[in-house]
Amino acid sequence: MSLEWTYVGAIGTIFLPALGHLYHFLLAVNVSSGWGMRETPLARLRTVLLAVLLGTAAWLLYAHLRCPWWTWVWPLRAYPLLCLISGGIVLPLASLQLAMRRRPSGISGRHDLVDLSEPSGPHVLIGQGWKSWQLRLPGNEAFGLCRREWELDVSGLPPALDGLSIIQLSDLHFAPCYDRGYFKRVVQACCDWTADLVVITGDLVEVQEAIAWIEPVLGPLESRLGKFAILGNHDAEHDRDEILEALTSAGFESVDGHWLTILDSGARLEIGGTSAPWGPSPDPPDPETADFRLLLSHSPDQFYRACQWGVDLVLSGHNHGGQVRLPAVGPLFMPSRYSRRFDRGFFRSGRSLLYVSEGVAGQHPYRYGCPPEVCRFVLRSA
Repeated sequence: MSLEWTYVGAIGTIFLPALGHLYHFLLAVNVSSGWGMRETPLARLRTVLLAVLLGTAAWLLYAHLRCPWWTWVWPLRAYPLLCLISGGIVLPLASLQLAMRRRPSGISGRHDLVDLSEPSGPHVLIGQGWKSWQLRLPGNEAFGLCRREWELDVSGLPPALDGLSIIQLSDLHFAPCYDRGYFKRVVQACCDWTADLVVITGDLVEVQEAIAWIEPVLGPLESRLGKFAILGNHDAEHDRDEILEALTSAGFESVDGHWLTILDSGARLEIGGTSAPWGPSPDPPDPETADFRLLLSHSPDQFYRACQWGVDLVLSGHNHGGQVRLPAVGPLFMPSRYSRRFDRGFFRSGRSLLYVSEGVAGQHPYRYGCPPEVCRFVLRSA
């Protein structure tokens, strides 16, 4: 047998099934992360899944080396065959679908990249927290902030709301691995924009002591019609009332679990919020009570519910774009019960439009192929 056929056989009989086995593990981690579990039991579940991955991988390899898996009896042969299909067909097709996904019609945008480490260097933005070493990893893009500006054509938008602008920040994850000055520079990059609304879509803090950062960091943000926020799953690990009090001091109003209506030049703008499945969800709105309806949803998993409610725009976060995106493959870890479906950017279903932010920071402060971002949306009458 030639060397080339030996390589082909190794890929088909070992590498692709192993890749499929890893894919099953990633799928289990991603889907279970969207169930609404608290962080501590979820971390334990991930440890169990990792142990299962390594243990079964070792056993399957040992058994295959003793006797090739395609010669096993049928019940045992079924799983390696499933892994071969997942690694050789399902994962490549899913990754190709992600790579080929196009922006929905009626959306135009531009962006610029701001190096937050200039002019003083990245060392002044790195804190003393125990994960601060991750910010020093070679190639980490955590300090390259992407400022995106979008214009959205909205069918049926009344002329009074034409030009309405919204600034979104998401997934700040205040933590001492960053210096507080990092977040101040992020906010300053937003203050260069004018806005009618400023919204935060959850996960403000990573540690309890960072709640004190909310008012001095976020207070300088200004808007014409108000500032609104919801919480996220990481906020649920800390004192909810203390976080909400700090948000109030910074000029923000919580819309977690309810709707409110703003009148602007005779038009009715309705804003709601949800941190489900970790927090409250608002009641279905009356379809006749608003000219434009905006939902802040920490997780994009609530998008299909929002579509049933007739929501015009859903602003979300939570998935961080994966934080690490591999060439040709895209993100691997995505804490959603839909796994990698809502990774980042725009999605449309009927009249409803969803935007998933890549966020500002994260529980683990590294970024590769997925820099942090802030966004400004401008609504236009279609």
